[in-house]
Amino acid sequence: MTRTTLALLALILALPALPASAKEAGPGFSVDILEKDLRTRLAWLAADERKGRDTISAEAVTASQWIADQWGAMGLLPKGTEGWFQPFVVPQPILKEGNLLEVCVGSDTTSYEVEKDWNPFSLSRSGTVEGEVVFAGYGITAPEKRFDYDDYKGVDVKGKIVVVFRKNPGWRETRHAGFRTKLSNAKKHGAAAILLCNNPATVRQNGGKDVIGHWSASLGAPSGSGPIPYAFISHEIAERLLAPTGKSLDEIETALRKEGPQTQLLEGASVKLRTAMATTKESNARNVMGFLPGRDPAVSDEVVVLGAHYDHVGLGFFGSTGGPSAAGKIHNGADDNGSGTVSLMELAEWFSRGENRPRRSLLFIAFTGEERGLLGSRHYVNNPTVPLADTVAMLNMDMVGRSKGGRMQMGGVGTAKGLKDLVAAANEKHGLKIQWDEQGVAPTDSTSFFRKGLPVLFFFTGLHGDYHKPSDDVERVNFADLTRICRLVRDVCTEISERDERLVFTRPPPRKRPPTIGIRPSPEPD
Repeated sequence: MTRTTLALLALILALPALPASAKEAGPGFSVDILEKDLRTRLAWLAADERKGRDTISAEAVTASQWIADQWGAMGLLPKGTEGWFQPFVVPQPILKEGNLLEVCVGSDTTSYEVEKDWNPFSLSRSGTVEGEVVFAGYGITAPEKRFDYDDYKGVDVKGKIVVVFRKNPGWRETRHAGFRTKLSNAKKHGAAAILLCNNPATVRQNGGKDVIGHWSASLGAPSGSGPIPYAFISHEIAERLLAPTGKSLDEIETALRKEGPQTQLLEGASVKLRTAMATTKESNARNVMGFLPGRDPAVSDEVVVLGAHYDHVGLGFFGSTGGPSAAGKIHNGADDNGSGTVSLMELAEWFSRGENRPRRSLLFIAFTGEERGLLGSRHYVNNPTVPLADTVAMLNMDMVGRSKGGRMQMGGVGTAKGLKDLVAAANEKHGLKIQWDEQGVAPTDSTSFFRKGLPVLFFFTGLHGDYHKPSDDVERVNFADLTRICRLVRDVCTEISERDERLVFTRPPPRKRPPTIGIRPSPEPD
C-alpha cells in the first residue's frame, strides 16, 4: 500500500460518518427531485388536518416532528439546541380570569360575557376602569388637508371611556383606520379606555355577521403593551350604549359619512371594564435543524444554510387577507410556505445521497415564526448553532409554488460578488424566466442573515390572489415549475458548496425604485 493510498484512506476515515440510511430515500420517496414527491409531501403538510400550522399551535409541533423524522431517515444529523429542535419563546397573550364588562344605561345594568359578547385586544393594558362614555365616531384625528377631520374636536374625553367604530368614513387610505392608531389617538386625548365595534358597513360586507376580534390576535405589538384598556365589543353592546342618541348604528354611520363627526357624551350611560391579560414566558415554538457534514475536511467547517419557513397563519385570526369572514377558517398555506418547506426536504434528500454530498457542509433549517415577523430566523442568527463566521451563504425558499410560465423572482443577487452570474449560469439548463433583484432585504427569513453581513438568495414566484387566504391550497400549486425551481436551488447550492473560494459579501446600492420583490407582511387588520 503506497503512502498516497494510505493518505487517501486516512482522509476517507476522517469524514464524519453518516447513517446507512443517508443513501436511501424516505419510505415511498425517490432520492431524485421529483414532482410526485413534492406533491405527496405537500398534500400532507398543507392538509386541513394541519389547521394552517400557526406558529404556536399543536399542529405546528406535529409538522416540525414530521420534518425531523424524515431528515433523520435521510441520514442528516440533528443540529438544534435540543436535538433536532431550537425552541424559543413567541410572546403570546393569555386571557386570565377576571375579565368583566358591565354597561349601565339609566338604572339598568347588564353584564356581558367575554369571548362571546366582547374581547380585550391582545395589547390591552390590564386594569379596571369605570366611568362616563363618549361616542367618538371613528376615533380619528386626520389634520391632513385632504381630510381635515377630527372626531375629538371640541369634546373633552379625559378620564372617560370612548366608543368608536372600526374603519374610517369611506376613505381609500387605511393609516388612520388601524387599531393601534385609534388606541394611541384615544390615549393622546386623555381617554381612560377605548371600546371598538365593527362599523355597520363592515358588517354588511360580511353578510350581516358581526364578528368580534379574538383576544389572541396580534396587532403587531407585544401583548399587554397598550397604554390603556382596549376592547372589541359586539353590536349588541354598542347599540345599548348608543341608545341615548335615539339613532341606530346605521343611521349614525350614515351621518358620519355625510355630515362629519358626530361625537357626543352618551347621557345616562356608564361602563365598568376590567381587562386581565398575561404573556407566555415558556418556549412555545421551534425551528427544525438538520446537518449534512461536507466531504472535504479542508472546507467542511464552512456551511451553506438552506432555509424555508414551515409556519402559516393558522385559522386566520391573525395575518389573513381574507377579511372578517376568513377568521376561523383553515388557511392551509400550500404555497406560503408549504412549497418552500417541501422543496427544502427534497433538497435534503438529494444531497444526503453519497455521490451528491458537497465539499462544504449544509445546514437545513425549517423556520417557524416567519409569519409573525421573521421570529425563527432572527432567533437563529442571534443564537446560531454553527458560527456565523463559518456561514458561507443562506439560500431561502418562500412561496415558490405559483410560477406562471416558468417565471420567478430572485432576490439578493447583489449581496455577493458574481452571485447573479452564478445563478444565471446554473439556470441555463432549467430555462426559468428570472426577474432579478439585488437587494438583501425582503419580508422573509433571508433578511435576518443579510443583516448579519451574509450573502443571501431569495427564491420566490410572486404574490397572487390566494395570498394569506383560505384558498391557498395544494391544487393551485404549479408542481412542474416548482420541481424546476427546486432543481435550480440544488444547482446553485452545489456551485456555492463546491467552488474553491468563498462568496465575498457585498452590500447592494440603495434601491432606486419601490420594491418589486418580497412578500407582504401580515397586515394589521383595520
